Amino acid sequence: MKNVNKKGFTLIELLVVVLIIGILAAVALPQYFKAVEKSRATEALSVLGSIAAAEERYRLASSTNVYTADFSNFDISFTDESTGSDATGASYKTKNFEIALDASAGTVTAKRGGNQAAGEAGAYSITRAFRDGRVTCTDTATSKGICNSLGLPSTSGGANS
Repeated sequence: MKNVNKKGFTLIELLVVVLIIGILAAVALPQYFKAVEKSRATEALSVLGSIAAAEERYRLASSTNVYTADFSNFDISFTDESTGSDATGASYKTKNFEIALDASAGTVTAKRGGNQAAGEAGAYSITRAFRDGRVTCTDTATSKGICNSLGLPSTSGGANS
């Protein structure tokens, strides 16, 4: 009798491996997207802190003791992703956020419009006060509580607050 050497995997074994990989991916992907969004929010917080500090320096250096609503008045520059040049005026865009100054309220806001088709979180905004550094996050109807999952204090702004 011939000794037949069978090498390879059966169809059932391959299906079990594919099933296990699918389950692991289903569990891991939402956590991955959450971690990516947290890093984006951390980037926004860093930018907002830099802007708040620049606003305070501007206010202290000005003779009128007021905040500015123009990025070109700062002692540091921010690059507008939409134009590729230094930011001017009251708002500019980064890769992930639109940053807007509100000199009368003494705040700067980073607005995020997530692309949910790409697995990103929904739209939300992070606001930082110039003087006291208070940070608040506002969910929109599509963000599904992203502020809470990012660990930021949230205010009402949509269906989930």
